[in-house]
Amino acid sequence: MRVRMRSSKRSPRARRKVLVTRGRNIRRQSLSLANESGAAAAAESVRTSIERKLRQLQRMLPAGCAEINMETLFQRTAEHIFLLEAKVRSLQNLSTFCGI
Repeated sequence: MRVRMRSSKRSPRARRKVLVTRGRNIRRQSLSLANESGAAAAAESVRTSIERKLRQLQRMLPAGCAEINMETLFQRTAEHIFLLEAKVRSLQNLSTFCGI
């Protein structure tokens, strides 16, 4: 699932809620695949893929996020995204102010 980078009229709290909900949906999809009969190999493949992506996501976050559960990981990811967006906005404002 790809998260599109676009300016949104939603508040940061609403956007954070959307990201956390998407994380829950991904987890539910992986669990439903695992419960289907005859799909054990496919479920294992999906589980391995998701685990690999979660490890990559943990490495992208600041230190201290090594061993946390999935929901907390998504919440911290959303917070980190909003922090980065705030930094970009402040740098854009600073460059506009300085005339760069």
